[in-house]
Amino acid sequence: MATTFTNAIANSVGTSEVEVYTATEKAIVIGCSISNLLSTTVPFTIKTRRGSSDTYVHKDKRIEAGDPFELMKGNKLVLLPGDKLVVSAKVDTSLDVVFSILQGVS
Repeated sequence: MATTFTNAIANSVGTSEVEVYTATEKAIVIGCSISNLLSTTVPFTIKTRRGSSDTYVHKDKRIEAGDPFELMKGNKLVLLPGDKLVVSAKVDTSLDVVFSILQGVS
C-alpha cells in the first residue's frame, strides 16, 4: 500500500467533541496547527480515541487570543486502524484545526 499525505480539517470547533480524523490504516500525525478565532483565551483538548478508551494528548491547553498553536513541534503520533483524533474547546465556534497526516505507513 502506498503512503499518502493528507490533511484532516475542522472549522469552528467548539464545546461539542469533533472527531477530526479516523485512521483506516496505520498513520502518523506529523503536524497539527490550531488557530484561535476569538479575541479571548480559549482552552482546548485533543485526545485519541481507541474503541471506548480516550487518551489525552493535551487537556485544557490554553491558546491566547488570535494566536496559532503548533502541537507537534518535531514529535510524531502513531495511529492504528480505527484510532480517532478528537478535538473540543471550552468556547463555541472558537478554533480551526488542521492535522497533517501520513497514511499507509508500515
